[in-house]
Amino acid sequence: MLCALPAAQAAPPACKGLHTSVKEAMRTMSVCITMNNPPADCNHAGMDVQRFNNDEKKLPKASPPQEYWEGKLRDGGAAGTWRLVYLVTMGTTKNKVDARYFTNDHYASFCKIN
Repeated sequence: MLCALPAAQAAPPACKGLHTSVKEAMRTMSVCITMNNPPADCNHAGMDVQRFNNDEKKLPKASPPQEYWEGKLRDGGAAGTWRLVYLVTMGTTKNKVDARYFTNDHYASFCKIN
């Protein structure tokens, strides 16, 4: 018998047709999030980045030393509704991006960036 996974464990669908401003923000965040101090390094690159707690439980659970980080996009949608959320393995020399997600409705739903 097959059982559906709870919403907290279900993988978000793949993103399709991302806006140009999202793709530009992805390039910036993909570089700065791998640095030693993501908030400061991303701020220097013009992106507001902070830890994301996944309180909504809509993304897979992070396992230490993984952490979620979110970047607020300044373009598109109402202020603060467009966010990039990256699952990052925090390292001693360089952080590694494990997965990337996007929400255009302030965490109500996510899609996975391939």
